Amino acid sequence: MIEFNATFIVAILSFSVFIIIMNAIFYNPILNIIKKRNDYIESNNISAEKNNNTAKEYINTHSKKIEEKQDECREKFKSSIENLQNKSSEEISKAREISKAEIQSQKDELIRKSNELQNIVDKTIVADLANSIAKKITQGVIQ
Repeated sequence: MIEFNATFIVAILSFSVFIIIMNAIFYNPILNIIKKRNDYIESNNISAEKNNNTAKEYINTHSKKIEEKQDECREKFKSSIENLQNKSSEEISKAREISKAEIQSQKDELIRKSNELQNIVDKTIVADLANSIAKKITQGVIQ
């Protein structure tokens, strides 16, 4: 059976003193180091989460600004295109008007020259015809 004598009590006391010494020398410093490490990890996690949220806000803010600037640029681009199209249409219509006027003046010049040539041809034909008639009459009278 189990005997409770002085050896047992000394073993219990020595074990208790050993536990107290181990707590003071070994366990408490290790627990303090573990606690400090957990606090450090938790503070880093909190800091990382805070930085992550800040980064998300920054990204959202700048994404909105970028979208606004892109929309603004698109509108400026559209208005520039429209202005250039209007200017090109005006230039084309001016060029058409100038071309029409030039074509009309060339037509008028050609008609005038055609009429002059027709008058010259008519006078030449009439003169040749008159000469031919005069020759035939004079030949008929002479024979």
